[in-house]
Amino acid sequence: MPEDGVTALVVPLPEADRLLAAVAARFPDAVRPVPAHVSLLYPFVPAEALDDRVLAALAEVFAGQPRFGVELGECRRAGGFVSLRPTPEDGFTALTGRIRRRWPDLLPYGGRFGSDVEPHLTVALNTSDETAAAVEREIVPEFAPIRAEVGEAWLIGFQGGWELRRRFDFTG
Repeated sequence: MPEDGVTALVVPLPEADRLLAAVAARFPDAVRPVPAHVSLLYPFVPAEALDDRVLAALAEVFAGQPRFGVELGECRRAGGFVSLRPTPEDGFTALTGRIRRRWPDLLPYGGRFGSDVEPHLTVALNTSDETAAAVEREIVPEFAPIRAEVGEAWLIGFQGGWELRRRFDFTG
């Protein structure tokens, strides 16, 4: 569970919410209480550092970003982690690249998985190998592939639960 005051930049994928709801219905502890998304940068700056300057820099990062389509079909599993990879991933890698150039000292997941993390939709997390295998084998095929139109990024913050702080529409 994140600490209060943590923020993140994510791209919401409401088209995948039904998949996560199906996983949560069967394996409630495998799904985080946050809408389906691809993370651009977690953790981002602490909530107390979100000022007009940071928000203006974010607006600049997302300015001119065109909408793009993706398909989430390739399922990956490692231990108790299950994810879907978006293809093409160019839109996500371009966004994360711009964010990382603006905030080079902020590493995805605090550097826990290296300085670069492939874009992914987390389907199940911190669960047993058996549960992860069941999610991959029995639930994901009912929903994948998922096609989505990506049109915005969200700044979210954790304060006892995740909440939307700001939306950045892609208008390019």
